[in-house]
Amino acid sequence: MPDAILLASTFFLIGTLSLIVGALWNIRIWFLGAESVAGTIKGALLTVLNPRSLAAIVKAFFVKVFGQHRLYKYERLRGLEKASFVSFYVLLILSNHIAADIAAGVSSVQELVAEFFRSPFFPGYIFHELGTELPLIWAVFLLVDNLSMAVVLFFAEALAIHRRFVKKKFMFGTREDAVGLFMPVVWFLFRYMAEAATIVKFGFPESGKFMFIAYGIAQLMAGLSPAQIELLYNVLWPTSGFFLGVFVGAIPHSGRLWHAFAGPMAMLVNSVPKTVRSVK
Repeated sequence: MPDAILLASTFFLIGTLSLIVGALWNIRIWFLGAESVAGTIKGALLTVLNPRSLAAIVKAFFVKVFGQHRLYKYERLRGLEKASFVSFYVLLILSNHIAADIAAGVSSVQELVAEFFRSPFFPGYIFHELGTELPLIWAVFLLVDNLSMAVVLFFAEALAIHRRFVKKKFMFGTREDAVGLFMPVVWFLFRYMAEAATIVKFGFPESGKFMFIAYGIAQLMAGLSPAQIELLYNVLWPTSGFFLGVFVGAIPHSGRLWHAFAGPMAMLVNSVPKTVRSVK
């Protein structure tokens, strides 16, 4: 495993730990307002395990979280913005996790955990592990990877930035707004450049063309020496991991980011029929 990927995954690990600690703290504060912590947990488990509530949650997951149905009815463009961000961001994450697990031949919990932290950077070591002559299925993964980032970056994020800071849809644009909007942008930009350095490093493999945006950036790096490309590879992947770690780690410590993260969970809970939620 290249040291650059190991360092990038370490940054992601630190950010994930920050997310977990912060999330547990936020949940603890929420529990302080509950009449009975044990009763609240029991009620939540009974709700989730109830077939009717589970069906409602699954339906809400696709209609309300991915489809942003309520928001789309209120304001179509904003609903489209949110739906595209959530859907393609999740597609990016899941496709990388699944592809990385398959490539590594994960067969134990320890391997699954290790691959979880490496997988956001899978395009950085796919040629290292599978070679440069990739079957079509892996080329399709690279296409999905770049397409997902493109939709989030050039459509959802651009539209959100325009609404928040240009069109002034909201009265105030706070520093938290800027962090929430720009941190994924910074991560994606460095990730694109890191993928480009990877393509050049491995000699412009044919399957690299499926990373169509990164491949275009790679053309600009074609004149660099192997030593310079190696340096870029070793700098850009850890940098992308650093910004991913900062973004993930900041979620529970920012009111707006936490709302965006926990909001869908509340939406799922509220989708459960009241008669089911009232079961003790």
